[in-house]
Amino acid sequence: MKKNFKKDYLNRDEVNEMIESALRRHNRRSTIISSVLGWILIGGYSFGLFQAVQNV
Repeated sequence: MKKNFKKDYLNRDEVNEMIESALRRHNRRSTIISSVLGWILIGGYSFGLFQAVQNV
């Protein structure tokens, strides 16, 4: 008995579009995370600096 398998392959353009979409999503998320962490670190640094200046 012969089995017929329908194979749905993706072509090169579809694969490139999926990769580009994933890279865009990754870059957007990493930019947001980096900016939030940067603001937290700047806030902590400035808070510590103001505390040190106030105590002098």
